[in-house]
Amino acid sequence: MVFFLFVPVLFWGLSYIAIKVGLRYLTPVELISARLLLAAPTLYIILKIKKIPIDWRSDKLLYLLSGAVIFLHFFVMAAGMETVSATDTSWILTTAPIFIALLSWFFLKEPFGWMPTVGLIVAMTGVLLLMSDGDFSRFGWLKSVNDWLVFSSNITWAVYTIFARIITRRHNSMAATFIMVMVPTILIAPWVMIRSGFARLMVMPFEGWVAVVFLGIFCLAMAFWLWTEGLSRHTAAKVGVYLYVEPLITTLGAMVLLNEKLTVVTLIGAAAIFAGVYLSSLEKKQRVST
Repeated sequence: MVFFLFVPVLFWGLSYIAIKVGLRYLTPVELISARLLLAAPTLYIILKIKKIPIDWRSDKLLYLLSGAVIFLHFFVMAAGMETVSATDTSWILTTAPIFIALLSWFFLKEPFGWMPTVGLIVAMTGVLLLMSDGDFSRFGWLKSVNDWLVFSSNITWAVYTIFARIITRRHNSMAATFIMVMVPTILIAPWVMIRSGFARLMVMPFEGWVAVVFLGIFCLAMAFWLWTEGLSRHTAAKVGVYLYVEPLITTLGAMVLLNEKLTVVTLIGAAAIFAGVYLSSLEKKQRVST
C-alpha cells in the first residue's frame, strides 16, 4: 500500500520544520534527548505488539557504535539548523545516498563508478550554491560552521547506514533500531534531562511540545515502523521514488509554517542536487537490470 511509504516520507519531510520549532525552546542536545525518550518506549510497544524478539546480547560493540553515531547525527544536524533553514537542510541532506555509496565503496568494496562520480560533482555544486547563497565571490560562507554541520550530517548518516546494514543482516531491522536508539537514550538522555532538559520542558509552550512529540513518536518510531512495512511490500525502485518527495514536502511546509522564502538560488541548487542524486542512482539501476 502507498500509505506505508508516503506517510513516513511526509513525517520526515515535516521533521525539519519541527526541529526548527523545537530549537526555539530547547538546545540541540535537549531536543534530541527528549525525542529519544519518546521514541524508545514507542518502538518497544510496537515490537511487543508485533511479537518481535529483542536480541541485544550479540554484536554489543556494533550496537554501541551505531547508537553513538545516531546521537551524533541528530546533534550535528540540529546544531546546524539553529541558523540554517529547514528548506536548505532538507535539500542538502538529499545527497546522503551518494555519500552512503561512497563509504560503501571505501569500506565494503561496493562499486562506485563514473556515473556516481558525476552525480557527486553535480550534487555538490548544488549544495555549495545553497551554502553560499549563490555568491561564490564572498568567501564568508566557507566559515559558516552551521552550514558545514548540516552538510556533515550526510557523513554521519552514511556511517550509521553502513553499521545498520551490517546489523540488519543478522537481526530484525525493527529490533535492531530499538536497541540502537536505546543506547543514547540510556547513556545520554537522562543526564541531559536531569541537568537542564526537564526544567526547559516544564516551561515550554504548546507548539514546542507538539514539535517534540512529533519528532519522537511520529518521525522516529512510527515512521520507521511504517517504512519497514512498506519495504516488505514494494520493490526497491518504487521505494526510492518516494524519497525524492521528502525535500519537496519540507520546502512547501517551511513556506507555509515558517515563512521561509523560496529563492531562485534555492531552486537552482535544489535542481542540481536532485539531478546529482538521480545520476548517481543510474549505474546501480543498470547493474540491477542486467
